[in-house]
Amino acid sequence: MRFFAQGWSDRKDGPGHRRIYYLKGCNLRCRWCASPESIHAEPELLFYPERADGETLDFLCPHGAIRGDVLDREKCRDCDDHACSSFRHPAIEWVGFERTPEEIEQELLRLTSLWSDFSGVTFGGGEPTLQAEELIECVRLLKRRGIHTAIESNATPQRFPVTAREVNLVIADLKAGSEECFKNCTGGNLATVLDHLAFATEYAASLLIRVPLITGMNDADSELNLIAEHLAGLQRIRRTARGEPLAVEILKLHHYGEPKYRALGCNYELSGRPEPAPETILRLEQMLVSAGITLQRN
Repeated sequence: MRFFAQGWSDRKDGPGHRRIYYLKGCNLRCRWCASPESIHAEPELLFYPERADGETLDFLCPHGAIRGDVLDREKCRDCDDHACSSFRHPAIEWVGFERTPEEIEQELLRLTSLWSDFSGVTFGGGEPTLQAEELIECVRLLKRRGIHTAIESNATPQRFPVTAREVNLVIADLKAGSEECFKNCTGGNLATVLDHLAFATEYAASLLIRVPLITGMNDADSELNLIAEHLAGLQRIRRTARGEPLAVEILKLHHYGEPKYRALGCNYELSGRPEPAPETILRLEQMLVSAGITLQRN
């Protein structure tokens, strides 16, 4: 399994104090993505010359890819030894590491013995179900150990449904209401998402649907109405199949990932874009509550 980061989450990515692993590689291209280093499956270098504190950085690359505060990414792409990764320097950060399901299992067993409030593990991304075969193997190992498992998914890959039935909790996104908006914002297919969300609504042991609200993209009244309509339909499925309300969390646009775009040499097109208006969020919340949906707030 290939990851780009790991860390801890406290009641934000599943119940309790959790270990979270972020798998590298994604099939969508969400224009607001806060983790651009998660998109490509191969390892990548993030370069932060502003962290040099006046130090000359040329020594970090023996192949001459760094000159002053500039990284020649063409030379970097052709590199086959990644010599810079041997330096522990704040200006460079390699993302992309491999772990086997068995290694994850052993690490989590150590953590459960050290943390009395350890509550489980969440696999995010990127898109974790693109690595479904190894992910499912890992989830089964952990469940046999009594460890609570969760995934965070965009609900588009073919293996999403089978993965959704394996974990204790599915956290999945509904990023737009119309096919046109979804395609424009992510490059993906909304019909697939709706089919997969309907499956997870019926069969997932526990489910949370997240709606990212992005100013100027999916926050028009027409989009909000369609999002609410889709969620109301899923609410009916959940009530019938599980006898419980659908849980939904609304996420606001943020710009925490902007420095990483610069570090990857990429443009961040949403720079400076404001959060959705409070009345926009309130309107969607009111529609969802009227449909009997449970709002989750962190």
